[in-house]
Formats: sequence, C-alpha cells, structure tokens
Amino acid sequence: MERHDEKNISIFSLLKYEKVKIFIGVLLGIFSGVLSFTPYVILYQMILSLIGKTLNIHTVLMWSLVMVISTILQNILMSATMICTHVAAYNIMHRLKMEALEYLSKVNLGFFNNKSTGELKAALFDDIEKLEVFIAHNLVEIIQAIVIPVIAIVLMFRINIWMTLVMIIPVIVGVFLPTFMMRKYPDLTMKYTNTFSEVMGVTNEYVNCMSIIKMFGLTADKFVSLSKSSKKYTKCLKDMAKCSCYPLAFTIVILDSGVLFTLPIGGYLYLNKLISSQELLVFMLLTMCFYRTFFNLFNIAMGRIELNSGLVNIKKLFSAPVEKNGEKRVKSESLEIEFENVNFGYDENNLVLKNISMKIEPKSFTAFVGESGAGKTTAATLIGRYWNVDSGEIRISGIPINELSTDSLMASISFVFQDVFIMEDTLFENIRMGLNVNEEEVYYAAKNAQIHDFISGLPDGYKTKIGDKGFKLSGGQKQRISIARAILKDAPIIIFDEATSYSDIENEHKIQIALENLLKNKTVIMIAHRLHTIKNADKIVVFEKGKIVEQGAHNELIDLGGHYADMWNIYIQNYVE
Repeated sequence: MERHDEKNISIFSLLKYEKVKIFIGVLLGIFSGVLSFTPYVILYQMILSLIGKTLNIHTVLMWSLVMVISTILQNILMSATMICTHVAAYNIMHRLKMEALEYLSKVNLGFFNNKSTGELKAALFDDIEKLEVFIAHNLVEIIQAIVIPVIAIVLMFRINIWMTLVMIIPVIVGVFLPTFMMRKYPDLTMKYTNTFSEVMGVTNEYVNCMSIIKMFGLTADKFVSLSKSSKKYTKCLKDMAKCSCYPLAFTIVILDSGVLFTLPIGGYLYLNKLISSQELLVFMLLTMCFYRTFFNLFNIAMGRIELNSGLVNIKKLFSAPVEKNGEKRVKSESLEIEFENVNFGYDENNLVLKNISMKIEPKSFTAFVGESGAGKTTAATLIGRYWNVDSGEIRISGIPINELSTDSLMASISFVFQDVFIMEDTLFENIRMGLNVNEEEVYYAAKNAQIHDFISGLPDGYKTKIGDKGFKLSGGQKQRISIARAILKDAPIIIFDEATSYSDIENEHKIQIALENLLKNKTVIMIAHRLHTIKNADKIVVFEKGKIVEQGAHNELIDLGGHYADMWNIYIQNYVE
C-alpha cells in the first residue's frame, strides 16, 4: 500500500487517495452550483415579461416547469456530490486512522507512558474526524465559492466594467480585512486543540481514579487541577470567540449591505443612460448571489484553520520516535544481558542513566535497588526497548537489542508491573491475551498463578466478563492475572516490579507462590522495594542518581559497608519495628 510522507501530512496529500471520487463530487457540485443561478434567471425573465407586458399563463407555466426541473436536477446532483465526497472522506479517515495505529505499533513503548489517553484520543479521533467536515462538505463549497463568483464576474464585466469594479469593493473590505483582523486565530486554534487534549486527559484521570482519589483524600486537590484545566479551556474558547466575532459581524454587515455600494452607482449610470434597466436588474440579482458565496467562503476559511491545528497534532503522532527494529533473533541457548556504557535521558538536557555497565547471567536472579528516581525502573524497561538509548549499547545473547526483531525481543521478555492492564473481556481472554493456546494451558497458568480457584468459584467461571454486573478484580487479583499471563507466555526473561509491595497478607502469600512458579529456570530482573525479598539474589545492583554505585550479592555488599549496607540497616530498623 502506497503511503504518504508521515512528516509532511497535508490535506492535499490525503486527497490523492480518493482523487476519482473527489473529482466527480467536485464536478457535480460545480454543476449544482451553476444551477443555483436558475431562480435569478427566472426572476429576471419574469420581470422583463412584466415590464414588456408580455407575461401570460404560458410564460408562467414554462418558467415554473424550468424551475421544477432545475430544482430536481440540482438536488440529484447535490445528492450525488454528497455521496461521492462522504464516501471519499470516510475512506480517507479510515486509512489515516489505520496508518496512525500501524505507526503507533512501531513507536517506542515509552511513548505511551508520556501520553495521556485524552491526548491520543483527541489526535486519533477528534482531529482526524475534522477531515470529514472539510472533505465531505467544505471542499465542494470552496470550489463553488470560487467558480460561481468567477462566472458572475465574467458576466458582469461583459455588461459594465465600472459597475463590476464597484461591486468587488465590498468583497475586498468584507473578506480580506477581517482575515487580517483574525491573524491570531490560527495560534488560538492550536492552543485550543492542546488545552482540549489536556482537559480530556485530566477528566479521564479524575473519573477513572475516583475511588483512589477519595480513599487518599485527594478530591479537593484533583478537583482544583480539573477546574484549572477547565478554566484554561474555557478561556481559549472565549479568546477564539473574541478574535472571530467582531470580524465575522463586520463581514456579515458589509456583504449583506453590498447592494448599497452598487445601487447608487447603478442608478447614476442608468439616469445618464450608460446602462439599461435590464442590465441594472441583472447586476442587482447577481450581486445578491455573488456576496452570499463569499460569506460561505469566509466561514469555510475559519474551519480550515481549525483543520490545520488538527493536522499539526496528527503530524506529532507520526513524528514519535520509532523503535529501532532489526531482523536478528534472540539465541535461546545463551540469554546473557549486558549494558555497556549506556546513557539515556527522557529529554536532551537531563540524563536519567549515566554510563551504565553491567552483566546479567542467564537464569540468574538480579535485583535493582535504589531510591525513587535513581533510574532502576528506567534501566529495566530499556531492556524491553521502551526507548532508544542515547549512547552505549544493550545486548541480549551478544546481539545489540536494536538489531533484534520486535517479535523475537517481545517473545523473550515478560513484564510484570504494578500497573496491570485489564481488558473489558472475559477472564479467559485476559489471561490468554491473544496467544494461540488451548483451555488446558490457560487453566495450568491460572493454577500456577494461584488465581484458578477464585475464577472457578465464580458463577460464570472463566467466561466471567470484566465490568459485567459491576464485576471487578482487586489489586492482588490483577497482579495474579498478570503473573498467569507471564507463565502462559513462558518467556525466558522476566522483568517485574516487586509485585507484593501493596498486597494484603493473603494476596502476598498467594502472589509469592505464583512468583516462585513463574521464576523457575528464568533470567529474573526484579525492581525491588523491600530488601528482605532479595537476600538470596545472585546479584544486587545499586542505583543512585542515574549511576550504578555498587554490584554484588547481599552478603558481599553488607561486608562492603557502602550504600547498600546503609539502606539495609535503615530498612531492617523500620521492618522490625
């Protein structure tokens, strides 16, 4: 499938995918627009008949029939136009959404940690759907707003040059001057788009985390945050209204009163026998049609500005850093993990990891410890290529992870983190997660994760759907579901955030058994919070301010009397108490 240049997305680069439908739609729209002159032509002919006293029943019937046929034909053409442009718009929207989702499947996993649901939803749905309004409606209206005035101007120039020039003055004043007055509108629209994404994200967080917010007494704080975002959003709307309402009102007044410019000049020319009554009548009729189309063009221009702001957000999606993907596969017989002089920062100015070097032996138990923000979680996620390192190299089986295929890398690693994603689907599907396995394998994984008895005790068992009749899982149950997924996946490398740090005693015991079943004969990397759980680790890696300050087994580090020994002494005092 031919793809557009992701970094240079524009409305015209998207139109080419449905150029035949759009061309037909625009062409039919032009014919429909030309037929919109019919009432003015008929009115002109009827007035001429009245003036010439030739109006009779046959003339009335003839022009009435022309009007009926013209109206029917115009409606048929406009319906066909709408079908063509709407089908084209929906096809382009679908294509762009699919390309965006395909592109997002290739970006670094860390990208999603830095983006709120509101931001992604706004770009993938709200901003892309702005295309529908422009392609399905505005595109034809723009062509009509250009073609119809051009036809009118050509006709009027043939009648009288000076009258035509006078008639153009309100257009210059009523359209181009307000455009200058609204020069800040594009920036305000961009600001509006960003604040809309922000308020969507804050609102989602406020609603989805309401139970936690109330539990920790954060209702007032979070409401203040939501209120600030809402006020910021409201201010953007007000600023946009202030910027556009006066120019818009000015345009309406000038274009609606455009006949006041042409009538005096036309009257003067008529009195001086420089123009006939019929020509003056044509000018008055064409003037009404002429100004109306330019008013539509002004409204469309405002919509085009909003569309541009949406395209900017879509471009940002396509500019997200793509995961470096190779073609090599992990060697299952040798799963040594090695960091060599790795430097990494979430932005260019602040390094989170500084010159990190270490080796993790196959089927060993390695613990990462350190204060919050020391870099231990970042180091663990870099193994899964959540982000691309700034410099240095991470290798698995002696192969740089950038040279490994995504499928091979992901098949080799299972992540078990505190924040467990649960789909609104059955418990069976939440454990299976799309893997090609049978029921017995799912049951085996659930049993080893100590969650089988709980699921079997439910009325619908494994067919129980999350969210049905208010059914939800506790934190400990979610963690055991996550462990069941990892057992089922059977990846040789396990990276997990110490999963028992927030569990009750019963869940902690079950999770500990589940982890023992999961970690057998695996290369294990634990992001440790409680030091007594890692006493038997083969290696403990101590992080401080983005650097590795110590490495070794528990007893070795205690004897060393350094950072880890201090952490252990403080922990034991608090743990015993």
